[in-house]
Amino acid sequence: MSNGSSAATAMRIRIAVLLTILIALALGSLWALQIMRNNNESTAAPVVSQKPDYYVENFVYVKMSLAGTARYSIAGKRMEHYPINDSFKVQMPFIRNLDTAKPPMILRSDRALIEDDNSKIHMYGNAFAERDPVGKSQKLTVNSEYLLLLPDDDEVTSDQPVKIMLGNSVLTGVGMLANNAELKLELHNRVHGIYYATPR
Repeated sequence: MSNGSSAATAMRIRIAVLLTILIALALGSLWALQIMRNNNESTAAPVVSQKPDYYVENFVYVKMSLAGTARYSIAGKRMEHYPINDSFKVQMPFIRNLDTAKPPMILRSDRALIEDDNSKIHMYGNAFAERDPVGKSQKLTVNSEYLLLLPDDDEVTSDQPVKIMLGNSVLTGVGMLANNAELKLELHNRVHGIYYATPR
C-alpha cells in the first residue's frame, strides 16, 4: 500500500515540476515578445497627421525681404497648416505686391495652396490677377480657373484657359506666362482675340 502511495506522490511531484517549467517558459516567451514590441514601437518613424495642426482666421501675412522691406502680403478668410508636407491651404486669398521697385499687382481666387517654403502659390477657382499700367505698358487683367504665382520670380503662369485684357485688347488662349518685373506676357496655345497696339 505504501509503495503505491509513494509512486503516486512521485508522479504528482513530476507533473508539478513539469507544469512549473511550462509556465515559466510561457511567461518568458510573453516577456520577450513584449520587449520586442516595445523596441519596434520606439524605433518606428513617427506618424505624421494628414490633418491640419493649426489654423488662422481673417489673417494678413506680410513677406519681408532680407533688407527688411515688405515684398508682398497675403490675406484670407482662413488658413490651415498641414505638417505632412508643410503646406498651407487658404480660403479666399488676396495677394498684393508691396515691392515699390516693381509694378503694383494684385491676385485673388476662391482658394489657394501654398507650398515649397512659400515659393509656389496655386490659386484655384475664379482666379484673377491685375497689374496697374506702368509707363507705356497698359493695364493688365487675367482671368482663369487656375493661376500659379511664383513670388520669388515675380511670375504668374497657368496651363489652363485664360482670358486677358491688355488695355482695350482682349486675348484668350491656353497656357500663359506673365513676368511682372519685365512686363512680359506670353500666350502659349490656341490664341484668339483682338489686339489694339499702344499709340506711340
